[in-house]
Amino acid sequence: MFIKYINEKERNLNIEDIDIDNFSDLSQIYSFTTENISGYFDYIDFKDKDILTVAASGDHIINAFYKGAKTVVGFDINYLSLIYTELKLVALQNLEYQDFMRFFMINETNDIDKNKRAFDYITYKSLRKYLTKNTASCWDMIYQNFGYDGYKLRNSYIFNNKYDNNKVKFNTNLYLKDEIAFNCAKENIKDKDITLINANYRNINLSNLPNSANYDIILMSNISDYIKSIYDVETNYLQEYIKDIINNFKSKTNKVVCAYLYDIQNTKYRSEIDNPIFRKEVFDKLQMTYIEKIFKSVIDNCIDSVIII
Repeated sequence: MFIKYINEKERNLNIEDIDIDNFSDLSQIYSFTTENISGYFDYIDFKDKDILTVAASGDHIINAFYKGAKTVVGFDINYLSLIYTELKLVALQNLEYQDFMRFFMINETNDIDKNKRAFDYITYKSLRKYLTKNTASCWDMIYQNFGYDGYKLRNSYIFNNKYDNNKVKFNTNLYLKDEIAFNCAKENIKDKDITLINANYRNINLSNLPNSANYDIILMSNISDYIKSIYDVETNYLQEYIKDIINNFKSKTNKVVCAYLYDIQNTKYRSEIDNPIFRKEVFDKLQMTYIEKIFKSVIDNCIDSVIII
């Protein structure tokens, strides 16, 4: 496995600069996905496909390779997400299943007791030699800020731990369901070149990417939850979001998963795209067809969906 960055720069990382309220260049890390990837990846054929995806926790990348993707490029405006993704990919390659769990899980398997070995510094040191130079330097600074106490680091504001429980992680991630799945993901990633881009979706020029100007599938994760803060709220921000996706990606891909929607039966809409009537009006106005795939949420008694252009 070889990891390459685009738009990376050397950083004198100051953890006091981390924005705990908004997505920015330095925001909190989600340790694992909050989406039910297991619920919707079966609707998509990843076999031998080129994928562009939000990096986030790294789980979209790992699950895409688990499903047989040929190449995966990850992008994220949050630099911490990228160095965390790299750490997770390196750990996947170099740790066994149980050791991986001990390092990343905030709780023990029972989801009651705290995992005292989380982000253990000795384990990190064993992985460090496989990290890129800048990523190793940043994690060194982070560990130093927490007195090389991995448990303190893993339970700190560096991570968004609001939905951090083991049940969700196991149910949402195909590669975590058992040791066989984990080793399958490990094998599928072993010889891959992985590109990570420090940019938001509006600033990605696909033609400048080294491995492909065209992608079979683009995964936008739950960016749609935050478009109200990205665009001028006085505008039709959903329309602007969809137009940006069309302008940036549609001619370069066959399929864009443009939104992950949580708890679709809840009529207290988080964003304009959650309103089925309003989003249909927007897509109709833009003359864009879309499909919606519905599946069980990892949250009890809830239904989630994805919107696919």
